[in-house]
Amino acid sequence: MRNETRSQSPTIILRISDGTRLMRQVFADFGQASRSAEAYARDGFMVDMMSATGTFLMDFAPLRPTVAV
Repeated sequence: MRNETRSQSPTIILRISDGTRLMRQVFADFGQASRSAEAYARDGFMVDMMSATGTFLMDFAPLRPTVAV
């Protein structure tokens, strides 16, 4: 039996940085947090994924654009 009174507190926190500013986004769904982190990394941001308790989960390095020759 599921406990419906359990709170839907956030479980994943993304720390997103461009090197000068730090922004945080909070997600309850790990898959959505991961997709968002990958999108930020594709756009050149550094992203750390943390649990709500502050445990480091993974980081995403900014992707450098490829240069066609």
